[in-house]
Amino acid sequence: MDTAGYCKWGGGSQDLPGGHWGRWEHCKQRFFFLALLLLVATILWAFILSLLLSKASVERRALVGQQDLLETNASEQTVVLGALKEEVGACNSCCLGTKAKLQTTLTELGETQIKVLQQESALKELQERVTQGLAEAGRDRENVRTELFRVLEGIKFQNGSCEPCPKSWLTFQGSCYFFSEPPSSWEAAQRLCANLSAHLVIIEGLEEQGFLSLHTRGLGYWLGLRAVRHSGEVQSYKWIDGVPLSFSHWNTGEPNDSRRQEDCVMMLHSGLWNDAPCNSKMDGCICEKRRSCYP
Repeated sequence: MDTAGYCKWGGGSQDLPGGHWGRWEHCKQRFFFLALLLLVATILWAFILSLLLSKASVERRALVGQQDLLETNASEQTVVLGALKEEVGACNSCCLGTKAKLQTTLTELGETQIKVLQQESALKELQERVTQGLAEAGRDRENVRTELFRVLEGIKFQNGSCEPCPKSWLTFQGSCYFFSEPPSSWEAAQRLCANLSAHLVIIEGLEEQGFLSLHTRGLGYWLGLRAVRHSGEVQSYKWIDGVPLSFSHWNTGEPNDSRRQEDCVMMLHSGLWNDAPCNSKMDGCICEKRRSCYP
């Protein structure tokens, strides 16, 4: 076969008319067409690349602008942060000074409070002493009055210068005693005696105790004696006139302040004393008042 009659392009052969020059023209046309396609593709790629480069340039400028703005903001924030640090440092220094002053003030306040409490304690103790002294003075006055009454009673008994005790009242050493047997609470018993111009009995010694023991019945009888508590504990006992207890006649094992509720004192039918709850209504009472005498 004669290969001169063919133009090979792209792996194929084509038999063209015109001989050698025909084949050359055909190949030339193909080269031109390919060159044109290559030129068009190159132009397109150049155009696309220019667009991409232009867009990249714009974005780069934007990024650079943002970077500059961020750097400016960062610089400003650094300045602000420095100022805040200075303010915080100054505040911390001020707070430390204020804290020290407050601590000093608290210490002084604590010391002042302790002094005030000490003064209150001393004042309360002084008040109790004055009250006790007044009560003892009143008791001494009553004792003197009793002795004078004995003398007056012995001297003036025949001329009737002393008023007799009311009916149903008993007489002993210038006092009148009333044994009330309807049971009542300690407070109710004190009101009953007050309504009779008297008070719950105050026992000053063994002689008076013996006299009262002779007239007790099957009941118990409230006395004018109550407990004095501090912090829930019984510290002492006082008569209703404020005089501390000196003479006592307790029953065995008494006072025991059962359940920390026994603040009042009553006399058993045996004459012995017992502490009991003030709201108990199982006991009567003994009222006492002085006889009135005239010169």
